[in-house]
Amino acid sequence: MKKLSQIWFQVQHDLFPYLEEEFKEPLTLKLKQLVPTLEIVKIKSFISTPISAWPISKEQSTDCKTFIAISAYIMNTTRELVERLKLSSSLWLVCGWEKTLQIPHESSFSRTLSEFALTELSQIIHN
Repeated sequence: MKKLSQIWFQVQHDLFPYLEEEFKEPLTLKLKQLVPTLEIVKIKSFISTPISAWPISKEQSTDCKTFIAISAYIMNTTRELVERLKLSSSLWLVCGWEKTLQIPHESSFSRTLSEFALTELSQIIHN
């Protein structure tokens, strides 16, 4: 089993440079915090567990990643979230969108976040 320091070394020396090359821009400090968090959490595996009994689509997986990004970026409103996503191609790519046109309207995000709250998604992930 690899030590945490070995895994972190791989993230810093393999994953971050790869993403910077893909995104054609340097990763911000926040993205460097968000990317490993998303990789560790592996949101899709939590949502498709028998605990939640919630089959997940690609869109829901993307919404879940964005849900985590809200916390990482300390955003208070869905409007702030949508504005940040539209300004940062790296952020919307990390969250799973391929084009800015795919980013939902803030009302759609609000509904999705309400659904996540009802399903106790964050409690499932923390356990």
